[in-house]
Amino acid sequence: MPLHVKSTDVPQRKVARTAGEGEGAMIVQRAFGNECSLMYAVRFPGYHTTPHAHDAEQINYVLEGEIWFFIEERGFLCKKGDFHRIPAGKIHWAWNRSQADTIVVEAHAPGLVGGKQQEGSVALFDEGEKRQVRGPSENKFVSYDWQGVEAKYFPR
Repeated sequence: MPLHVKSTDVPQRKVARTAGEGEGAMIVQRAFGNECSLMYAVRFPGYHTTPHAHDAEQINYVLEGEIWFFIEERGFLCKKGDFHRIPAGKIHWAWNRSQADTIVVEAHAPGLVGGKQQEGSVALFDEGEKRQVRGPSENKFVSYDWQGVEAKYFPR
């Protein structure tokens, strides 16, 4: 794979959450190099992940819409144009509570291309360049009282 690809050459992967992994669905495109990965994700209304952690530091940029990101006991409402950082190893999850799609670009270092994240990910390496992916990191779903955290922000 070359150093440059058109977005039409990066596969779109639908991630549908089922019991134990959250709710809803998103469409992702992901590319990676040796040190980092970049993911473009369209999260549909109601999309909610299960708490997870990974060895990668993550920086999010909201291109369209709004989404809640939670890091352990804290929640952050991120809207179009906002940046948000998730430190490596921290338990986190996301929830699109809006009625519209939310588009988020996520950078991960080291690359979040271990396990299922490899599926459809495009490697950006020059001809003859040695592939030496650092990491790679992958999501590790964990048990966490996310309902209790969210109840602080959205009382019933």
